[in-house]
Amino acid sequence: MKSYELMNFEEDVNYHSPILLTHLSGATDAGSAGALAVEQLLSSLPVTRVATFDVDRLIDYRANRPTVTINNWEVMGVDVPEIALDLVQDDAGIPILVLHGPEPDTKWQRFAEELKSFAEDAGVEIVVSMTGMPAAVPHTRPTMVHLQSTDPDLVEGQPQLAGGDIQFSASANTFVHHALAEDGVEGVTFLAAVPYYMANMDYPRASLALLERLSSVLDLNLPTGNIEAGTQMVGEQLEHLVTENPEVISLVKMLEQPFDEEIADEVKTIGGFPTPEDFAFNVEDAGDILEPSIDADALAHTIEQFLARTEATTPPPSQDDDDPDRPKPRHRAPKPWERD
Repeated sequence: MKSYELMNFEEDVNYHSPILLTHLSGATDAGSAGALAVEQLLSSLPVTRVATFDVDRLIDYRANRPTVTINNWEVMGVDVPEIALDLVQDDAGIPILVLHGPEPDTKWQRFAEELKSFAEDAGVEIVVSMTGMPAAVPHTRPTMVHLQSTDPDLVEGQPQLAGGDIQFSASANTFVHHALAEDGVEGVTFLAAVPYYMANMDYPRASLALLERLSSVLDLNLPTGNIEAGTQMVGEQLEHLVTENPEVISLVKMLEQPFDEEIADEVKTIGGFPTPEDFAFNVEDAGDILEPSIDADALAHTIEQFLARTEATTPPPSQDDDDPDRPKPRHRAPKPWERD
């Protein structure tokens, strides 16, 4: 084995796998979509610890403070943030490496270099991530999942991004994807469109969509039972809130219109998305975690803010607004991550 500066390996562990799944938390993950999906895998599949990272050299404890447990004034223990590599097997026995924990606060390039060396040792052929992106979409419609990749061939069939290059702050996951791509290991990020009014609350429906899309693209057999139960529970709570609040009903209808008018046609192009055969490898060769609930006050506050912004930017109605035959204005074009 090569010499690693930041990684401490367990003894006698077979960590070879064609797939490396990274979920380094800290960047955008609307609805905790990626976090819930990864937690589902780690709690529902056989797990073997492969390695841990030297967090004293990677983590700023003031940004990611250890958690202390106190019982009746007695300090019972302190949990230090952990960045770990685990090996799980899907229901068909296919190995998947899972890198999880908080984003490093420092040494990103050194961190990525060690992962590049490890990926070569482990026989990794593709690195993937899952996350949620806030979008102006309603919860009453299917969750769209889109692909972002270091290989343009793996995102063919999706609507093109308008406006040329887009720049924004990178996540550690994307940083790692780019680093591994330099060594020929391509990266794919699965992006689930999460209703923006659910962005700060758990939205397991997006997690379920991520797991199903990941399973389909990589030809995996991943368990989703707990996520499905959470999806049903949150759906029932949302339905109750919507029916009890006329403003929410109006908001949902406002979001449904552009979805139905402009996105439905794009769904027909789903056949153009990558299939397992489009990837360079063949994977065949290779507990209850959810107690979902909706914070009604937080949801109401988010909706009130949206309605206030809408009222502030909506011009006064003209005298022609009462004309039922007058064409209604279209809503803005959906953002790229709002399409499929």
